[in-house]
Amino acid sequence: MNLAMINEEFGEQIAAITAGTRYEISSVSDNDVPVMEARIRNTMYCLWKDATSNELAKYLKRSAEQYFQELYEFSYGVTSYDENVSITKGTERLALMIIAEKENRKRQIDRLERGYERFCSIMDSLPTQDVEVLQQYFIERKKVDYELLREVVKKHLKFIEVYYDADTEAAEQRSKEITKDIDGPAPKIKSIPIQQLEKNKKRALKQLNSLFK
Repeated sequence: MNLAMINEEFGEQIAAITAGTRYEISSVSDNDVPVMEARIRNTMYCLWKDATSNELAKYLKRSAEQYFQELYEFSYGVTSYDENVSITKGTERLALMIIAEKENRKRQIDRLERGYERFCSIMDSLPTQDVEVLQQYFIERKKVDYELLREVVKKHLKFIEVYYDADTEAAEQRSKEITKDIDGPAPKIKSIPIQQLEKNKKRALKQLNSLFK
């Protein structure tokens, strides 16, 4: 399961429930879709992703242990050490790569879990009868009447859009902060004594081994 599969599934579902209605998806370009309908479908897509995100987060957690164990085992076959200059050619780089990959996996899971929390928060804020319609489609994956689903989403459209607009603004702010942090002159490279290189090698090996304890 991945985002591409979620996108494909949503496309198939929306095509199925609009079939035979005046909102039926056809070969018409997205540019020809009325603005309101485009907003409604975009909001449906956001809700679909968030509703699915908890399942995807659980999958990533289950697969993480095997994934990183395979990386760890693979690392033993590609590391080498140049005795002439006492520099680790592969070990430290692989250790850092695995650490970065673990952090990236954690960020993915955190983002997915936040998405599901957002979906639950939206559901908790809406009337019960409307929540039942949304849950049937987004959680239970049942085929519902598109006119009914559309009217429920449209009724709460501005309210739901606020959740996603706020998330977009927060992401943009984080991006600006990261850009600001990395701007500036390039760091000066200092020569490293042989003794320090040896310490770096030992530390890298220790980091690599500790990843899977």
